[in-house]
Amino acid sequence: MAPLIPKISKNKAPPSTFLFIKAGMPLMLFCVGASLVLKSGIEGKHKESDIAKGAVSQSERKARLEEEQDNMMEKITKIRKTDFDNTRRIERPEEILERRKYEREKRNVWYRRAWRTVTFQK
Repeated sequence: MAPLIPKISKNKAPPSTFLFIKAGMPLMLFCVGASLVLKSGIEGKHKESDIAKGAVSQSERKARLEEEQDNMMEKITKIRKTDFDNTRRIERPEEILERRKYEREKRNVWYRRAWRTVTFQK
C-alpha cells in the first residue's frame, strides 16, 4: 500500500499567486470589510449624537418644511383652543330664500327707500 501523503521536494516552493489567493486575499478582504463596517458604525454614532445635541446641519428645504410644519401646528392649536361648534345647522335652500326675501323687504321699507332717494343712492 502506497502512502497517501505525496512526496514534496524540498527545493520546489509553491507559486506565489496560489499562496496569495489561498491566504492573502481572504485576509485582505476581511481587513477592508472590517474597516468599512467600523467606519460606518462610528459615523452613525457621531451623527446620532449630533442629532441628539441639535447640532446637525440641515438643508434649506428641510428647514423650510420644518418651519412650515411648526406654523401649521401653531394654527391648529389656536383653532383647537377656540370654541368650535360643528353642530350648527345647515340652512335649507327654502330657508335661504326666505331669509333673503325678509332682508329685501327690510331694506325696501318706505323710510329706507325714501332716504336712498333723497341721498341719490341706488
